[in-house]
Amino acid sequence: MANVLIAQEATDERTRLMMALQMAGHEAAEASDGTLAVQLLGSGHYDTAVIDDELPDMFGSELVLLLRNIDGYTELPAVLLLPSCAEDAQPAESETPMPDVPSVYRVYKPASCGEIQAAVELALAGSGEPDRHVQLEQRREVWGDVSALQRLARSAT
Repeated sequence: MANVLIAQEATDERTRLMMALQMAGHEAAEASDGTLAVQLLGSGHYDTAVIDDELPDMFGSELVLLLRNIDGYTELPAVLLLPSCAEDAQPAESETPMPDVPSVYRVYKPASCGEIQAAVELALAGSGEPDRHVQLEQRREVWGDVSALQRLARSAT
């Protein structure tokens, strides 16, 4: 069982995600904005975070960096929910490419709870939780490419 922090505006989508994570055996806490997510992380222990990139007070990528500045969370694995238009976006020639932030799993919206849950499992496996790592190793052939992962995740919902 893992503790998961969900930073997303209060919607039916967040409620469904909370229920899906709880049914998978995880404890989940909710934050409706980035400020509350920082407060929750500072006052508790979380193994991973699911962060919407379109929070009311900041971008999700900003929140990932803020959370990683909290003692004990410098390598917090995170699932970042990005708008679908970001998947095909190419940086302009004048823009500096965004640096790769380790242990951030990107999921493009609209995403099913199963897709997000699969990304959470990958984040937990990357954080060194041994029992989940073994389970994921056994399924690595199925998850060899992103489309297989998405099909598997959709079938889980």
